[in-house]
Amino acid sequence: MGSAVSRRRMLGSLAGGALLLGTVTAQPGHAAPRQRSHAAPRRRFPDPGTVDVTDPALLSAVEAASLLHAGQLHPRELLDACLARTREFDGAIGAWIRLYPEFAYAGADAAGEGLAQARSDGTSAPDVCGLPIALKDLFAVSGLPLTASSRVLEGNIAAGNSGVWNKLEDAGAVLMGHAHTDEFAIGVATPQVGNPWNTDMSPGGSSGGSAAVLAARFAPLAVGSDTGGSVRLPASACGISSIKPTYGRITSHGMIPLTWTRDHVGPMGRSLADASLMLSILATVDADDPITALGPPVPAGGYPLTAKGGSSPLAGVRLGLPPSELPPPLQTLFDDTIQVARSLGAQIVPVVMPPTPTSLVTGDVVEMGSYHRQFADRIGLYRPERVPSVGTAVASLAVPVVDYLMLERDRLRYQVDYNRLFVDSDLDAVLIPGTRVDGAQREEFLGVSVTEGVMGDVKWANYSGAPVVTLPVGRSSATGMPFGVQLGARPWQDERIIEIGLELQEAFPVWRDLPDLAPAPGAAPEVGRVAPGPGPDPTNTLDAAAPLRTPPMNAIG
Repeated sequence: MGSAVSRRRMLGSLAGGALLLGTVTAQPGHAAPRQRSHAAPRRRFPDPGTVDVTDPALLSAVEAASLLHAGQLHPRELLDACLARTREFDGAIGAWIRLYPEFAYAGADAAGEGLAQARSDGTSAPDVCGLPIALKDLFAVSGLPLTASSRVLEGNIAAGNSGVWNKLEDAGAVLMGHAHTDEFAIGVATPQVGNPWNTDMSPGGSSGGSAAVLAARFAPLAVGSDTGGSVRLPASACGISSIKPTYGRITSHGMIPLTWTRDHVGPMGRSLADASLMLSILATVDADDPITALGPPVPAGGYPLTAKGGSSPLAGVRLGLPPSELPPPLQTLFDDTIQVARSLGAQIVPVVMPPTPTSLVTGDVVEMGSYHRQFADRIGLYRPERVPSVGTAVASLAVPVVDYLMLERDRLRYQVDYNRLFVDSDLDAVLIPGTRVDGAQREEFLGVSVTEGVMGDVKWANYSGAPVVTLPVGRSSATGMPFGVQLGARPWQDERIIEIGLELQEAFPVWRDLPDLAPAPGAAPEVGRVAPGPGPDPTNTLDAAAPLRTPPMNAIG
């Protein structure tokens, strides 16, 4: 298309992200623009009369919200169903590391009262009120264990709430438990967890437990984190949906870090609408994480939940298609996705992604080491396959500060190159396979995980800070395992990428497919709340707070 159109899109994007260029800083009392307006219209849930699912545990988050707000389902009934399904089937999957029934029922009863009061007053309760949620075992909840699925933190009790849980609790969400993570979110296998579609296979990582909770229908919503594909790879592997929002869109305060400059909090749901529902709650200002005060406001009424539909809902949308190599069954699914996008009106444009500077990996290792050095006397408690990477990370602290700063310069250059790709090719999004492996075996030898996990092309989004949605498009004809696709945009175009994703998912309703689970009573411990740890950080560990967080650039030079 013409250069005038490219310039128009570029200037529009820059205007939307003007706060990100370092010329404006958040001031006390100026956080309000990021909050949803009280005058915003109610979000569109499906008509309760059209929801015909009889088992509450099998409801999507949006369907359950419709019934909860209409008074046709009580949060306690929904929690009963989710706990019963967990206890019946999680023994073979192992998605949960801990459950909190007492805490959850107290939350469900409080949510029920809030929903009833809202109906009585003719007002609106928050959209996630009464919905059971799984948190990845990185997010602090005061008085509850927080262990990053590692023996290193055995017995650790959170000293306070993460920003994520503060927002969810304030909105009436019901915490069922913590889901397993690959230890300290380091890997992409989550070997403790079986994929609900085949428990001999990996759910991906590091948010594998969160994805497995959703795929198995143990809870309708989950929160993960994405430092190198850690919500996108499990979403693709488990047949669920995720959003890796723009870097800084969601607070990471009170979350155990991997690398501060790449850690993204990621809403996960069975459908993209479910994940979008939770993003609207989480993507608001947190005074403890100043980066959240930057960027455009959350859309009035929240992020979109429904596709426009029609014969050509993607007319005018240009999707960049980088080259990829996939196993034949996955290539067939990916080719089908491209054809469906074309049938919806999208234009497919071949592109080449900018190369990732190798220096950025060194920066990641330095950041990881600066956190894990506090556990140097417990190195033998890490999973054996993680010991080399942790040792290397701690040793990397000898890198001169000036070298680390130069690595950050390379990150900025990569962001500029990524944005320039969009402007030069006049793109709305890039379309990339969710994984590049047709399932990954979940194998151990003498207690050591020997699988590489679920691999894919993912680092581009963490280094650019760009928003990405992942959604399922089918299952492999060879393995029967799910496969998904990633749609990525430029920083701060979260709403636009969700809109595009919803149209594509409308044409691929495979997210409704249900794995066939064999009864296997769960063994996750059920834990009560105790006195908080001493802190001061909510995680009750040292150096968890990010020393440096800067918003992604939307500039091209």
